[in-house]
Amino acid sequence: MDICVYRKGYFKETHEVQKAINCAIVDLYGRITSYEKQQVPFGKIFNDDRVKYDKHGDFYTFKYQKSNLQLRILYAYIFVEGIPVIIIADFVIKKKNNKNYIRQFETARNWNPYMVYEGSQCIMSC
Repeated sequence: MDICVYRKGYFKETHEVQKAINCAIVDLYGRITSYEKQQVPFGKIFNDDRVKYDKHGDFYTFKYQKSNLQLRILYAYIFVEGIPVIIIADFVIKKKNNKNYIRQFETARNWNPYMVYEGSQCIMSC
């Protein structure tokens, strides 16, 4: 599995935030693979708010909380040459009870995940 980042702001975040995002994606991939082991492909995962909280075209929101840090990660799950890839298209550190990130994530509604992949940087291969 490869983790790629499209949003350049990731590299400006603190080490702790980057680590939390990476942990979130590893957790997400673990959930996805548990479905795949049960013969449920990613496209057929329904009613699991942890994996697919919101849908924005071909991208999804993943909710994650670590200690007091609440993250919302906009991601796509694709296969490139048979290798699963999670693309972090955007993320938000959620503060208080606002949902402003939804409008921000809606910009991805018309994005093609493979085009975003081309413009992203691989940060981890597992």
